[in-house]
Amino acid sequence: MKQFLRRAWPWFVGVAIVIVVLTRVPFDAFKDSIHEGPHLTLAAVDAAVVVAILVFDTFATWVALAVANTKWSLKKVFAIRGATYVLSLINYAVGQGGIGFYLHRDGVSGMRAAGITLFMMGTTFVTLAGFAAALSLGEHADPRMVWTLAVIGGAFVVYLVLIAVKPRFLQREVFLPLFETGLRGHGLAVAGRIPHVAIIVLGHWFAMLAWGYDVPFGYSMLVLPIVVLATVVPISPAGLGTTQAALVYFFQDFAPGATADARAANVLAFGIVHFVYGTIFQLAAGLICVPFARRYRDTESR
Repeated sequence: MKQFLRRAWPWFVGVAIVIVVLTRVPFDAFKDSIHEGPHLTLAAVDAAVVVAILVFDTFATWVALAVANTKWSLKKVFAIRGATYVLSLINYAVGQGGIGFYLHRDGVSGMRAAGITLFMMGTTFVTLAGFAAALSLGEHADPRMVWTLAVIGGAFVVYLVLIAVKPRFLQREVFLPLFETGLRGHGLAVAGRIPHVAIIVLGHWFAMLAWGYDVPFGYSMLVLPIVVLATVVPISPAGLGTTQAALVYFFQDFAPGATADARAANVLAFGIVHFVYGTIFQLAAGLICVPFARRYRDTESR
């Protein structure tokens, strides 16, 4: 029972968040929105987006590993990154930890593998924040968001100073990959990650268009990076609950409905269906890649 609870608690948290949001909207409007939504169109868009995300994620991961002096072929990165998409359904950090597992099986020490994983996670987060910051001065800018991004940017500047200075008290094995890559390596990793982050953000916008929302491109590009950040919060599987809450908060004004509650119900319905289709296609992509990743693991363990 303890093992079951440890594995299941993120799902409990995610479902609880969805239930809390659901209690604040009219259930009949929510049910009608799910029933009447353009499911086939959304499913087709979500399937295409998952494939595109895996392709661009593979390239970004390959660049980050190369910067960290791990020379894997693109085919190997594609297979292993795809296989870890199954783990990412638990949460983003667990999926990245899967890459660390394969690094360790490849002869990299456990602490160094953890450091490389931190490097990839950190540069991904910075790219997301930078993507939002680059658009935060537009006509749809929210002062609260600008201040939040300013704090994140300030923290990143402090981090880069530490990377450049390399203080002795941080010279630990787990942090060595961060210092070894240096400022140039961080820049290369972020540059390689930009197409991946862009397709994740655009994927949500394409999904909303497929569901029938007329959401301005500029507004979407401003707030969707924040929605994507909500998906990587490690408290629920694949952002279940946190993503839907963020979508309702930012996009209910663009949904059809006579009242604000009805519009919120429509967005909640979209968020749940979008999550289900994305999860199905992500799981399918991961399961397809698992045998190929296992082949690399078995070959290298001989």
